[in-house]
Amino acid sequence: MIKQLYLDIKTRLQSVVDADGNRVFRHFDMWNRQPQFTQEQTGFDFPAIFVEFTPMVWSTLGNRVQECELNVRLHIVTEWHADTADYSPTEQRALEFLDIADRMVCALQNFATPYMNSWMRSRSIIDHDHDTLVNNIEEYRCNLRDTGAVKKRVPVQAQFKLIESKTL
Repeated sequence: MIKQLYLDIKTRLQSVVDADGNRVFRHFDMWNRQPQFTQEQTGFDFPAIFVEFTPMVWSTLGNRVQECELNVRLHIVTEWHADTADYSPTEQRALEFLDIADRMVCALQNFATPYMNSWMRSRSIIDHDHDTLVNNIEEYRCNLRDTGAVKKRVPVQAQFKLIESKTL
């Protein structure tokens, strides 16, 4: 189920486009603290988006159906241009990384699947704790229902044939 959830999120994020209609994100992946290890890892194109699933605490509803409150953090990693001062001639260009988050938020409005309700944004964090990168984190919350363990019932059509018996 988590694999399908990740693929559904990725498909939705692929719909995020810029003003010219071009796809915004050039790299999609699961979160593994990539900005902290840019020297050791294979490089990735910017802007990149990473999907982080926080721990899930499941409740069993019955009939093998489980549900949890899901928190997903989406990490938008871009290059940091550091020219955002109000007197900088490149201020507007340097602040464009914030537009990417706004476009993503619009694309995720009412995002739902048959196994989860609509996402609600719960938190935004701008992480500047990197030399040349900035990591915008948008956190979403929803309820997730797993019916993967439910036994499938197959209707059986029975036909009865009466056989007459003769008594001796």
